[in-house]
Amino acid sequence: MSVKRIERAGNRIPVPAALLNSFFQHISDRRFTEAEKCLQEIDEKIREKDYNDFKRGFIQALKGILIMLRSNDQSTFLNNLDLSNIENLKKYYGEFSSNANNGLHANYDRGYFSALAEYVLFAIKRAQSREEKSPKN
Repeated sequence: MSVKRIERAGNRIPVPAALLNSFFQHISDRRFTEAEKCLQEIDEKIREKDYNDFKRGFIQALKGILIMLRSNDQSTFLNNLDLSNIENLKKYYGEFSSNANNGLHANYDRGYFSALAEYVLFAIKRAQSREEKSPKN
């Protein structure tokens, strides 16, 4: 699966992609104070209009991502995720996207999985960008 073929999970992210990517970038750079500010802005944007279960699940997942990565607890999923293994990331993206699009899940769960899919999509694009920049042997 190439990056061009990857579509946003559920195609329903409730905030501008640039703001979401900024949040993920701050987390990746371990700038947690800036990430918290970004998360607060995301939360405000999400609450502006029609705050529903999908959006609540989405924001809770973002908060969970921040807490897990900030804790640096090696027993958590995200702290053990190899962000350089593109094929593995694509598998996780597929699983999270599938759950985000599954009508059998509650809206809260679909929002939660959608946020996780967005984080993994960010990681895929970042890993691919690094791979393109690295010198070939």
